[in-house]
Amino acid sequence: MKKRYELLTIILFIVMLIALSLSTVQTDTIEADNQTLIISVCTGQMRALETGISVYAGYQNTPYILSDKTLPEQLASWLPQYVEENNITKIIIAGPVTHQQLLELMKLRVTVKHVNANSIPEILTKIAKNNKEINKEEIIITASDPLAGVLGAYTKTPVFITATNSTYQSSNTLADEYREYIQENNIKKVTIIGNIPETIKKELKSYNILIEEISGETSIDVSKNLNNKLKKEGYTKNNTSAFYGFYGELPTIIPTVIREQGVMIEDSSNRGDIVPYLQENNINTVYILRNTESEYIQMEETDYINTDVINNLKKNNINIIPLTKPRTLDEATGLYDMKILTAEYMENNTKTLHEDNITTNKKTQPPLIEMLEKQEVTDSNNITAKITKENKEYTVKWDTIHPYTWKKTDNNTYIGTSNTGYDYIWKKQNNTWQVQYKYNNTPYYNITWTQNNDKSWTETHQKQNYTWKYDGHKWACYNQEQKLIYYIQIIH
Repeated sequence: MKKRYELLTIILFIVMLIALSLSTVQTDTIEADNQTLIISVCTGQMRALETGISVYAGYQNTPYILSDKTLPEQLASWLPQYVEENNITKIIIAGPVTHQQLLELMKLRVTVKHVNANSIPEILTKIAKNNKEINKEEIIITASDPLAGVLGAYTKTPVFITATNSTYQSSNTLADEYREYIQENNIKKVTIIGNIPETIKKELKSYNILIEEISGETSIDVSKNLNNKLKKEGYTKNNTSAFYGFYGELPTIIPTVIREQGVMIEDSSNRGDIVPYLQENNINTVYILRNTESEYIQMEETDYINTDVINNLKKNNINIIPLTKPRTLDEATGLYDMKILTAEYMENNTKTLHEDNITTNKKTQPPLIEMLEKQEVTDSNNITAKITKENKEYTVKWDTIHPYTWKKTDNNTYIGTSNTGYDYIWKKQNNTWQVQYKYNNTPYYNITWTQNNDKSWTETHQKQNYTWKYDGHKWACYNQEQKLIYYIQIIH
């Protein structure tokens, strides 16, 4: 009995110690130095919080990554070495995370600070009130547009997000916290980025303060109008660089945009021709922040950068610097890679892999089919999959994304699904596999795999081809210049 009480006392002491440790990490501001890493939650009810937090990472020139309530494995496995190599001494995390995640960060032997509240407006107004350097006379309001984060970072002005219900779409009313902040701080000017409801605009006008709107018919128009403002006001006088991508990845690049005195082009609306704008503004370098359609091994969401855009930049002698890996599993893993690279201050990890070329070429099916008969594989981006089989159904569980399910109908037909609405229909005829991509049963993409006389396979997309070779242990993927750019390797 005595030993039991002693054990309970020890456990209680440990619990109290953990609770005390977690209470000391709570903060109400984001103040960073060059040895700080900022993390923002960006999922669920906190979707779009990342744009509001990007202001503080941007003007303080602090590396910035995004997370769920716990770090995705792809980021969690990368973080310890990054912290050590870059002498990170503080991590500030914004938004709700698990106690376990906070403890994991504390294990890295850094100072951990956590800014949290029940909603995005509560978090953002709390930070704005308590940050020493932030502009207290103006605010920026947007539904969720990451371009607002660029303006906020350049001008040290808080960005307030009106997105609601776990979407990027605006609420129809202004949150009470924003209303109180405007009145308590006697705000003199509000800048609106993108489109917000007229009901919010009407309320803002009732406060008799100066309102500036930066909008446009497309996201490129909004980008141009914002960039023209930044140039006119002297923030980007010597700019020769643009950062080009879509919503999800843009907030993490903002610290780099500010450091480079660059501009951002958000192009989710129409994937348009940006060359005339670049030429008019003497911009000769474009950082690409998302993969093209053919670079995904299993493409899900179709919001890729069109290969035609890339080819048009090259044709007009625009220098292109990709911040993604040459090939990746899908959009999620590609964006994790991009976020890692931006935190590493754009060290270009997209070079050709330094691996021995395959000299022997053994007969195989395409790797996504052949690997179903293995137990575990890993790829050149350090993403591992464990494979289980039950009758003619396979579960492929990659360690960073949702599991895929594959069903073998017969030797010539396989159906893969992401279990999130995306399906991949593989049908073989002679030496060719035809692959149809579907979302909610609607086709949206097609590729073919053709076996060559030397036993290699050619993976043919609409605007790009790849060659795969197999040596019995590894499937190696080569681009059209015959450079090794990706591989899937058997563990067992």
